[in-house]
Amino acid sequence: MSRNLLASLSALALIAVFTGLTGCTATGPIYQGVERVEEGKALVYIYRPPRSMGSGVTYHVHVGSQEDDNAIVKLQSGGYFPYIAQPGETEFWAKTESTTSVTLDLKQGETHYIKGGLGIGFFIGRPKLSVVDNSVGASEIKECVLLEPITTEKKE
Repeated sequence: MSRNLLASLSALALIAVFTGLTGCTATGPIYQGVERVEEGKALVYIYRPPRSMGSGVTYHVHVGSQEDDNAIVKLQSGGYFPYIAQPGETEFWAKTESTTSVTLDLKQGETHYIKGGLGIGFFIGRPKLSVVDNSVGASEIKECVLLEPITTEKKE
């Protein structure tokens, strides 16, 4: 293969990768905190700060065991989702070519923040979930917009 052809193919590959890593961020109403949580429940904000790199990569965040496969939101760059949860030990997880998870011991009336991120993967970005301090989460989430929940339609 000639040197010029190889250089052209490499440049095209880099452009394709960069285009896949940049792209759309979430659109929707700007962050507005949940005013009141139903008695006996906990509040978990799941958010992903806006970033240009990797914004084209999204992933579903699930709650519960991986066997249940209960997706609650498609997490996009610049988006957040308030999840009202039952108290107790609860696992949140996401998967592309690798899986990440965090487990929280939720207590009624408490608020928690789970920050989504993206790591470098072989074919697609790898999701990262981490529990952050409430002061960090409350500050970072202000840049985000509300994401729609995933609704599952019953097939008949």
